[in-house]
Amino acid sequence: MAKQEQPTTIKKPRKNQLDKERELARFYYFQGDSQKAIAERIGVSAQSVNKWVKDGGWEGLRAAKTISRKELVIKMLQKINERLDADDWTADEIIKAAKAVEKLDKDTNVVTIMEVFTSFGNWLAARMQIDPELTPDTVRVITKYQEIFVGEMMSAYKPNH
Repeated sequence: MAKQEQPTTIKKPRKNQLDKERELARFYYFQGDSQKAIAERIGVSAQSVNKWVKDGGWEGLRAAKTISRKELVIKMLQKINERLDADDWTADEIIKAAKAVEKLDKDTNVVTIMEVFTSFGNWLAARMQIDPELTPDTVRVITKYQEIFVGEMMSAYKPNH
């Protein structure tokens, strides 16, 4: 009598689980949770979360989401004022700083784009309440591509020194 082979159980790849954990960690990170809290919350090591944050450029993206262009201009102006009060700037440095503030205050940049995307995201969340075609999955896909776009813009940005 020939021996019958036992059917093998198909295990879901660990990669799918890691992708889900990473996506959940990303969600919590952008909600403002600490890396340690995220690790505890989803049951992964703090080193994993730290690697995801670093590899995904999440820190820069979160910073771009949380600071407005107006706040950035105000902070720059405060720093300029401190340096002026200390009287340790050359005329050339003052001119360069003034140009940087003027450029930041006028140009569309990553911070401006994040402000628009954040407003759009808030609008989508409200719109989902009245539009049955707008699903959480649709919003997640839109958000994913917005973040990819911002990430590419940030990696292409070369500040002038």
